Amino acid sequence: MRVPMSIATTDNVYQAMWAMLLAIWHHNQSHLQPIRSVACPDLGTATGQVPCERAAKQMALAYKNFWHPPDLISWPYAITRQNAIGAGGD
Repeated sequence: MRVPMSIATTDNVYQAMWAMLLAIWHHNQSHLQPIRSVACPDLGTATGQVPCERAAKQMALAYKNFWHPPDLISWPYAITRQNAIGAGGD
């Protein structure tokens, strides 16, 4: 979090989880010793004031969408993804 503030109505937790997964993926592509496990706290739930259930949902969706991306991104897919996250674009 760059600035301590509420992020309760954003998709910042999703974005942070995605960024973490991407950084790990990039590391594993270029290093002999890959990262094999990660302990990740409930992102955004302290200072960010994101309810634990919402944070867990966003983190799980980022994980799912990272490892199982769609073959094609369409407007219906984008709308479904946005609704599943339940925040952001407010």
